[in-house]
Amino acid sequence: MFRKVRMMNQSDLTEVAECRTSGAAEISQPVPFQTVKLGDSATIECHIKSDLYKRVWYKFTTEKGLQLVAAFNNFFNRSIFPGDSHRHYSVKFDIINSHLSISATTWEDVGTYFCGVMQLNEIQFGSGTFLMLKGANLISDSGVQQRESEPVQPGDSVTLSCSVHTGRCAGEHISVTWLKNSHHSAPQMIYYSGNKSCQRTESGETSCVYELLLRNLSSDDAGTFYCVLTSCGQTLFGNGNQDYCSQ
Repeated sequence: MFRKVRMMNQSDLTEVAECRTSGAAEISQPVPFQTVKLGDSATIECHIKSDLYKRVWYKFTTEKGLQLVAAFNNFFNRSIFPGDSHRHYSVKFDIINSHLSISATTWEDVGTYFCGVMQLNEIQFGSGTFLMLKGANLISDSGVQQRESEPVQPGDSVTLSCSVHTGRCAGEHISVTWLKNSHHSAPQMIYYSGNKSCQRTESGETSCVYELLLRNLSSDDAGTFYCVLTSCGQTLFGNGNQDYCSQ
């Protein structure tokens, strides 16, 4: 459940008291985790069964929170995009489908996209689709490397490690979030609260190691864990730790 998000009402931004991910409408986002090449276009699918006319798309990132991408009123056949984002986004709305298209993707497009339906002061969201880009990093002297993980038994604990070389971006300007992707559940963002160790060389470069401890593992924890780094305004990804439990 999201609280205190912002939404578009005609041309003004107003606060919504509450947004829910359950309710009367049937909302399906069939692709929980989507990867496209940097610079290519992307289409994020959403299928909605609802009598409600107002449909919305929101994007969530740890850096900026929940942001409106597009709104559409099926009754008046009218689309609303904040600012000049209509140059970058387009939405195919009909009775069943609400697909979001993104042209010429950049690193700014990385995040989790939620489609939803709106009624009064409530929004009912789908499960979300995390969009990841693959391609050359925008910061040439930065990089992220994750240590390979090993199979574990149910009830065990495991520590995931992410090594970050951020060039001249100081450690205080670095934030890390972990993304879990699995075949049996929607993408999950894990906000980092683990151990961090950073060193700064004489040349001014910064290297950090981030560790995430997972306790009392079960088959529900199976999946691939990516560390997602925000470094001086840019987003970088690790290669992924595959974590699974032997039955």
